[in-house]
Amino acid sequence: MKLSHLIKTSSAMAFGAALVVGTAGSALAEYPDKPIKLLVGYSAGGGTDTTARGFASYVHEIPEMNGMPMVVINKPGGSGMKAAKVVKDGKADGYMLYIINSGSFATAEMSNPNSLVKPLQDFDNLGCMSQLITSLQVQTSSPHKTAADWVKAMKASGKKVRWATPGATSMHALIGHLFLDTVGISHQVIPFKGGSKARGALVAGKVDVAFNGVNNIAGFEKEIRGIGVPLTKRDPAAMDIPTFGEQGLPPINVGGLFCLWAKKGVPADRRAKLEAAVKGVAAIKGFKKFMNKSKLSAFHMTAAEGLAGTKALYDTLGPAVKKVLLGKKK
Repeated sequence: MKLSHLIKTSSAMAFGAALVVGTAGSALAEYPDKPIKLLVGYSAGGGTDTTARGFASYVHEIPEMNGMPMVVINKPGGSGMKAAKVVKDGKADGYMLYIINSGSFATAEMSNPNSLVKPLQDFDNLGCMSQLITSLQVQTSSPHKTAADWVKAMKASGKKVRWATPGATSMHALIGHLFLDTVGISHQVIPFKGGSKARGALVAGKVDVAFNGVNNIAGFEKEIRGIGVPLTKRDPAAMDIPTFGEQGLPPINVGGLFCLWAKKGVPADRRAKLEAAVKGVAAIKGFKKFMNKSKLSAFHMTAAEGLAGTKALYDTLGPAVKKVLLGKKK
């Protein structure tokens, strides 16, 4: 073989090898190329966990996710902030995400002046796919069918009400304080690490009532009855539960958007894929059916809309947090 031909052949082979390596390198760099961790700050069984698992079950179907799954990891504690801090302290590479309802995220920060996690500063919103609605819940053995009847009976008895809620500074807890203080009922809050544990306490009769997510009634309809929600209109996922306002009680209007969050700094192209995943999953019939079965509605809000909704909750809940939660700590 002539030297000139050998050189040309070798050069061609080297060029081809470079193309193969380059192509392989690009494939390996394509995000995501491994499972994504989805952290939940509460125990299994609650609204956040249910939404996370529903979302994780379908996210691999979205083209932008390259068939990669999301692995749900529960790290309860600090009203969801323990898990949030893990994500904040991790890498901003899009492989560790956080899910929570915006009401609890905002309330957890505002109720702790020394909070190590500041949602609006430390995280980027990636869009929302559902919402969490609080309800006043009693055992089905209770003679009270409505919140109005229950309030009337409790005020007449003068009894100090013991109530369960998932997290001392959760959105549910704040609404419970607001409602009971406003109607003038003496009460003692018993916080738990997650909605399922708060539900268990009510079912076992360890507390009188619970302020917990409407979703926690699903599957326990024989044991738990929702008798009121803090909205101006009934929750589409639980139309059988009347609002406080329509019962002649204080018309509180607070709901929490379930959003996906990433540590601030994730590259824009990766954020775009994750935002597409939220939008895509929210439109899947199977996801909608799963959420409705769990008494949670399914819809889509963009990252910008989710961020705006979260900021609005700071304005809505801020004064109440100072009065109800921080005031009680003095």
